Amino acid sequence: MSARIAVVGAGMAAARFAQQLAEHGADAEVTLYGGEPVAPYNRALVADVLTGLHRPADLALPTGEARVRTGNEVVALDVAGRTLRLADGSEEPYDDVVLATGANPVLPPLRGLFGPDGGLRPGLHALRSLADCARIAADAATARR
Repeated sequence: MSARIAVVGAGMAAARFAQQLAEHGADAEVTLYGGEPVAPYNRALVADVLTGLHRPADLALPTGEARVRTGNEVVALDVAGRTLRLADGSEEPYDDVVLATGANPVLPPLRGLFGPDGGLRPGLHALRSLADCARIAADAATARR
């Protein structure tokens, strides 16, 4: 029976891990779990989507034979029971788990950067994901000089 490998995260590291396992012929059923609504993509090129150099589809990363579960992040890990709980409440069994959760943008502690709710103030953006790219493009389309 193939090992069930759950990868928590569906970014560049997760995609590379899955691709390498496939290339080395591992006897494993690999599933990537990510909160974003899209399959793994090359974050290093996200800014090029804004400039028009690339389309979002151009950024797709290979994941070998892995199953990719998008839009449903892992919210709990039961190590003893070897199960993951997903945001939708479902549970998934695993034999081994890999944590490839990526990083968040590091924002400087500048006065006025954050609103009372702790989020960035309107008109301020961090660029990390395709969703960030879409928000920046939407704001830029209505921006005034």
